[in-house]
Amino acid sequence: MEENQNETKQEVQGATEGPFQPQPQSGVSFPTVGEQKKSGGGKTLLIIGILILVGILGFVIYKSASNKGDTSLEPTPIDNLTTPSEGSTTDSTSTPAATPKAADKAGVSVQVQNGTGITGEAAYLQTQLKNLGYTDVKVGNASTQDATSTQVTFSKSLDAAVVSELTQKLNSLYQNVSTSTSTSATFDAVIVTGLRKGATAKPSPTPTPKSTATPTASATPTPIVSPAP
Repeated sequence: MEENQNETKQEVQGATEGPFQPQPQSGVSFPTVGEQKKSGGGKTLLIIGILILVGILGFVIYKSASNKGDTSLEPTPIDNLTTPSEGSTTDSTSTPAATPKAADKAGVSVQVQNGTGITGEAAYLQTQLKNLGYTDVKVGNASTQDATSTQVTFSKSLDAAVVSELTQKLNSLYQNVSTSTSTSATFDAVIVTGLRKGATAKPSPTPTPKSTATPTASATPTPIVSPAP
């Protein structure tokens, strides 16, 4: 009986351990219900992310187009600008005012003519011009000697800075100054002097009256008396 029972147990164990018992396989996995739900949730999040990116991109494009359209608008003028009060400091980065161009005096020829008849007037102006840096200054007498206004004739090709400097100097010395230009001037500047500030015209000499000749009386002839016969 015991042998029969042992054989029966071995058969039962063999049936349970036979070729139909599933063996675990390494490297193979089977999807579960939970994993399928996770995959579906990832796709949803991906779609939502794409929609958000598309919305952001559309907003950026719209703002860029609206900014381009605003560039055509004119700026609003500011009416409440105030000038700096006296004593206030100015910005050190402001652009300095342009300095005037210096006169090019090299090679400038000047002729000074005394037009007043007062001795030494041409030499006086010659000294003043040489102090300014003009070296080629000739002197002489004008055809008239009763000028009261100073006349200046500039060459048309003379540098504007030289014209401005000479005119300013003459206006500081003489009562009246008039200027003109010429295309055929021998000198770059011809100056006929007039009266200096505070000077008076030279008095003209009084002419001496001419003496008139006294007529001499002629003698009357004496009649000849013939003797009586």
